[in-house]
Amino acid sequence: MFAMQKAYLDGSLGKGKWSNNIIAGLVVGVVALPLAMAFAIASGVTPQAGIYTAIIAGIFVSLFGGSPVQIAGPTGAFIVLLSSIVVNYGFEGLQIATMMAGIILVLMSVAKLGTVIRFIPTP
Repeated sequence: MFAMQKAYLDGSLGKGKWSNNIIAGLVVGVVALPLAMAFAIASGVTPQAGIYTAIIAGIFVSLFGGSPVQIAGPTGAFIVLLSSIVVNYGFEGLQIATMMAGIILVLMSVAKLGTVIRFIPTP
């Protein structure tokens, strides 16, 4: 079930919750957008690319995420990966790598490979 659908069914999107949801969205935006710009610059692309990515990713996570209270945002660990892709293959290579990663994630979801985590032992 989609996160937005779950939130609607459990009443999180009711009339009394709109102000809280808007405030939460603004707070997340104030934190995530400058961070996304910084990560974009560190990765070797324009700050606009970071802003677009943060906005589009936020929309996708809110619509298709697994939980209505899920938080997603830019992660510093990806700078090393993204900058090396940009240096070696250019911005077009970064776009291709992003699309490939997305396709792989969708295929893994369709194949229900998330359940494989049960077979990985905990430390």
